[in-house]
Amino acid sequence: MEAILKQILTKLDKMETNFEQFQEEVRNRFDQVDRRFAQMDERFTQIDERFAQMDERFIQIDERFAQMDERFTQIDERFAQMDERFTQIDERFAQIDEHFASLEARLDHLESEMKEVKERLAHLENDMVEVKGRLERVERELCEVKEAVFRLEAQVDGDVYALLKNINKKIEEKGFEIYALNKRLLHVEGAIEQIQSQT
Repeated sequence: MEAILKQILTKLDKMETNFEQFQEEVRNRFDQVDRRFAQMDERFTQIDERFAQMDERFIQIDERFAQMDERFTQIDERFAQMDERFTQIDERFAQIDEHFASLEARLDHLESEMKEVKERLAHLENDMVEVKGRLERVERELCEVKEAVFRLEAQVDGDVYALLKNINKKIEEKGFEIYALNKRLLHVEGAIEQIQSQT
């Protein structure tokens, strides 16, 4: 009986020893699991910090995009001002084109008037040539009359006084004609100078 009890006690001691070893192993295993969870918690903390940094970075990026949006809004406003300025410039060029068209019309009118003035000048020049020719012809006739008078004075005496008086009268008439032609010539020259001063 004692032998059986010893065997039972021995088995119980072994079981107790085995249980203690098992309990130690379980305790060690739980310690390892706890350390592993602690490492995982630390890792998650690091991940949370990294996400927090990423969130802060995204906030900075959002602020930067907001600044860029505001900058683009300013650029759009500047382009709108430039478009308005170009519209004003286009309107100014349109007005300039209208002025140039008006000037071209006036130039065309002036050219037509210049053409008329040139034609009038040519006509006046022809008149002057004609008047000068008539003056030269009258002067030649006057010279001929004077020569005839001188010849008559040398050839005749007081008998032909009446004839000489008649000739003298004709000379005076020719003189009046010459005076009238000179006056007309001066008038034509004055008209030419006035037209030339206008051009």
